[in-house]
Amino acid sequence: MNPIKHATVPYNVLIRFVQASGALFFSDVEEHYLHESESLISPYPTAIIGNHVSEIDIPSLAIVYRKLNPKIKMTIPAREDIMRKDFLTKEFRTKGLTKLLLKGIDKSGMIPFLLAYIGCMPIKRPFRDNSRELIKKGELRETVDSEWNTLVTNIDLGRNLFMFPEGTYSQDGFLNQIKRGVFYLKSKVPTIHFNYFNLTYDTLSFKKSKLHITYGLPFQIREEESPDAVAKLVEDKLGKAFVLTLGNILSYTLLKFEEGTVIPLENLRKQIATLRDRILENHPELKMGSELKKFSDLTFLKTALQKIEKAKLIQQVEGKIKILGNLTAVPKSLHQLKKHNVVLYHKNQLRMHLNKLDALFPAM
Repeated sequence: MNPIKHATVPYNVLIRFVQASGALFFSDVEEHYLHESESLISPYPTAIIGNHVSEIDIPSLAIVYRKLNPKIKMTIPAREDIMRKDFLTKEFRTKGLTKLLLKGIDKSGMIPFLLAYIGCMPIKRPFRDNSRELIKKGELRETVDSEWNTLVTNIDLGRNLFMFPEGTYSQDGFLNQIKRGVFYLKSKVPTIHFNYFNLTYDTLSFKKSKLHITYGLPFQIREEESPDAVAKLVEDKLGKAFVLTLGNILSYTLLKFEEGTVIPLENLRKQIATLRDRILENHPELKMGSELKKFSDLTFLKTALQKIEKAKLIQQVEGKIKILGNLTAVPKSLHQLKKHNVVLYHKNQLRMHLNKLDALFPAM
């Protein structure tokens, strides 16, 4: 392996520039730690793994980077089209001033330059984009091996690695199936360390999303572990690190009711507060967002309910909430679930916490 590529001042400045772009997408960022040291321990060589939620994971990674200890330059696998012309305006499809701003950034050509400098490496996504074509040509295995060999080469050149082991965005709020990338990487770089983080977005309680980041602890993968065992280990690490937010706990609570149920707002508030108190008492290991932990200001709750009503999932009349059929109906597809049922999307973040929550949920 080559000498470690420690981060330089220009490198850190550009990372901060990418981080600053998060202001376009996040109302706030809250950080949570599974250990006393407020850092993400990452000695060389380390693969830092996280869940993949959406396009705005890019500025989220820049925020995560600030917590790396030590700070070493990174390799970041990225979709090929992220380096292409007009990526921001095509991908985010925003309106008004934000659209003009993103269009200006696209025209400047700075995005491909910045991303390449900080370590983004455009890769083909054979299992998502063109698997059928590659299978017909008999080139699928060769393409996968080539992409992974390139990543390993970058590690050998002295960089650490950010990776999303799901391989694609989550369309439904769940953690996607974990692919074999982590197992494959361990087989290629036997000395590699692993650490992880979780990105939990609350898009209900604020005008823009609030980002919660949970920073994990280093872990090892034994050489004798099977691919399935490695995938299960990664799934447990990432899935259990989702933060309890006002958005996903409100969603979990609303989905306890049947279509047509009418709930006084004050009763809903008390149920959420009671559940919150029981979680804090019985499961202090679960990370909880500050809006839920305090829950004295109803502003965030009312904001979330307004968004849910606008999506035609509930109806609010004179301090009461009526559950509509669109909320409780089984979706025909989980594709783009946040667009069709934002409540179910947020509840799905809690999949690996459901047993604990169900045992504590107050009787209605």
